[in-house]
Amino acid sequence: MSEPSLPTGRLLKRHSQFYYVEFEGIVYECMGRGNLKKAGLEPTVGDFVTLDSIEVQAKTARIASILPRKNALGRPSVTNADGVFVVCAFREPSFDLTQTDRYLTHIALNGLQPVLCITKIDLADSPLDVEVIKSLYERLGVPVELLSVKRDGVPDSLKQRMKDRMHVLAGPSGSGKSSLLNALNNQLKLRIGDVSDKNARGRHTTRHASLLQIDENDPHTLVADTPGFSNLRFDQCIPADIEAIFPDFSDYRNDCAFSDCLHLTETDCSVKNNMNTIAASRYASYKVLIEEAREYEALLKKTSSKVERGYKHLDGEGSKSIEIVRLQEKNRDPGRKTVRQKVDLWLHEEENQDDSLDL
Repeated sequence: MSEPSLPTGRLLKRHSQFYYVEFEGIVYECMGRGNLKKAGLEPTVGDFVTLDSIEVQAKTARIASILPRKNALGRPSVTNADGVFVVCAFREPSFDLTQTDRYLTHIALNGLQPVLCITKIDLADSPLDVEVIKSLYERLGVPVELLSVKRDGVPDSLKQRMKDRMHVLAGPSGSGKSSLLNALNNQLKLRIGDVSDKNARGRHTTRHASLLQIDENDPHTLVADTPGFSNLRFDQCIPADIEAIFPDFSDYRNDCAFSDCLHLTETDCSVKNNMNTIAASRYASYKVLIEEAREYEALLKKTSSKVERGYKHLDGEGSKSIEIVRLQEKNRDPGRKTVRQKVDLWLHEEENQDDSLDL
């Protein structure tokens, strides 16, 4: 007889050791079962989880298991997203091309479709300045939304992108994520931080990722508000991963002389021969990301275990030999001869110790 299926809810936020899971319109404060910790599993915002030990009156429960994820972002830490809105201000703080490229590349590497939202466009000296950036990214296949939330509110085109889906809001501190969410739902009343005069960066107002319902009558349109950050380094992927995901090179990479060409100093590089069609800012960002990935690749090579190989005859000398992988010395079981030698040495040391005590 099979066990009855457990109810499934979605993890909205986490605070300390508590998880807050929505199930049938009620948000339950939950702890995780011990088997999750033993298995090294950590519930994350966006997860679908099964619940047991449900106390409806107290609004408490326990997370029994985590259902398979369709995707997972490491930073910000959110799972099962349908897409990501990268929110960057045109001014205050000033639009940073390299930082924007970091976000877009990171999201693409995780298999998600980014949408670039450029906020505070009312602060631009000329509308043309904004259109130049918009055109740059739209040529790469990245949808762009131009926003002036305080002046114009939220455009219908952005609301339509959000409809019936779960999106992540990511971007630097001070870019206007909280202002955008407050404009979408004035009941949220999220705290908004000012930009620091000292370093022209925004101050963190969102401390933890949380899943928010934009319309109380629409439980299917969700947005994950995430903490802003700027120190996003590419130290968990190799250069080939970054090269493969850069859309700027798609028309040329197959014509390079070398299949593993990184378009830096290689000869007969089709990308280098067509630099007049690639934005200088994008290529500059690419080189920065590749250098960080190279540092990670070098670290992998330095710390990776060397594999020893040898040959073994299956049916005695003269028979066909097969290649085998030998474990490193520290991982091998000692041979019988080695064990006997160690035992003999140990017995000899014991005898010497006993003799010294008799004196």
